[in-house]
Amino acid sequence: MHRLNHFARVAALGAVVSLAACESKRDVLGPTTPPGGDIFKSYVALGNSITAGFQSNGINDSTQRQSYARLLAASMGTQYHYPSIAGRGCTPPIANTQTGALVGTGSTGQTCDLRAASSVTDILNNVAVPGARVLDPTSANTVASNALTTFILGGRTQVTKALEAQPTFASIWIGNNDVLVAGLSGIIVPQPALGQNGIISTLAQFQTSYEAMISQLTAGAPGLKGVLIGVAQVGNLPSLSFGGLIASSAAIQAGITAAAGKPVTVHPNCTGSTSLINVPSLVGAIRANSPVAPPIISCDKTSLTFPVGDLFVLDAQEQATLSATISAYNAYIKGKADAIGFAYYDPNILFAAKRTNGEIPPFPNLANATATFGNLISLDGVHPSAAAHIIIANELIAAINAKYGTTLKPVP
Repeated sequence: MHRLNHFARVAALGAVVSLAACESKRDVLGPTTPPGGDIFKSYVALGNSITAGFQSNGINDSTQRQSYARLLAASMGTQYHYPSIAGRGCTPPIANTQTGALVGTGSTGQTCDLRAASSVTDILNNVAVPGARVLDPTSANTVASNALTTFILGGRTQVTKALEAQPTFASIWIGNNDVLVAGLSGIIVPQPALGQNGIISTLAQFQTSYEAMISQLTAGAPGLKGVLIGVAQVGNLPSLSFGGLIASSAAIQAGITAAAGKPVTVHPNCTGSTSLINVPSLVGAIRANSPVAPPIISCDKTSLTFPVGDLFVLDAQEQATLSATISAYNAYIKGKADAIGFAYYDPNILFAAKRTNGEIPPFPNLANATATFGNLISLDGVHPSAAAHIIIANELIAAINAKYGTTLKPVP
């Protein structure tokens, strides 16, 4: 859920950032004994880009401070230490979806301003790493590791770094990256010719990795309480729009042509189609004259030559396969939460409701460069905005209070 190519380019920074591993931002939000209760004496958050505070395809101190994890810590009244990213970020977030401009003067896709040295601590309460998959929290080096893995964890794993905080309460949101790229690319089974890995983890693989994470965490912190968060259904993202909607709207088609910088034809097979199209990615590929993305939108994989109608397209069967995989992940996560006495939160109830009522729009507003995906999704079309993090924090607070009988106050 981030610029993978960028992190590959800056991997050489690993030796440098490891020296800064003890540097982090200390955000003291309450006394040693938190007003939320002893259960919250030491809170840790494990996860990937959403938990870390990644927004609009980038991360900096401002977006980190908007993470639902920090908002939870504030409600708990507990200390919160996070790996503050200095200056413009690493990499800076998008500021304009039309021009591609990034936050901060002189920012580029290679900008990485490293860690802030405003305070030093060996403890982190947020150990989440952008790009992490379900196998990552128990390993310091996996196929998903990137420059930020070392940057944030300093050679440790998420679990070992979390245990250094002697946690009494944990939130865990991991697994989205095992399905996200498959959903956004439209390629849910491996397609090496297109560089696509499909759905990353089978249910058995997912369970094995998740179980290892939970076992290590609870063994290292006896009596730990917490909340496990389900994997988000990719189909609820505003990046994905129904082919039938595109085919039925001349205004939408005109917007696509304008964004692509050339005429884009919508194939007749899109009429009434329930296929989901990743419009921003497809338009971007058309604009870049990609050989695999001619200026046509096809809603099935049989009418035209592969990969047209397949790349950036999820047909009904693919949607069902992807959704079933995510649902199976979540059934396991909920069962695990029940077994260890943790709360469970399903984010898909919220996201589906917001998609239904239009707050997550059915089609991106390509003419709006600063609110392309509505108020709740940031400018990459994937990560929650600051407004959405507040909602997520409050939903988690409600789930925690219901499970543990606590009285955490909602975030204003």
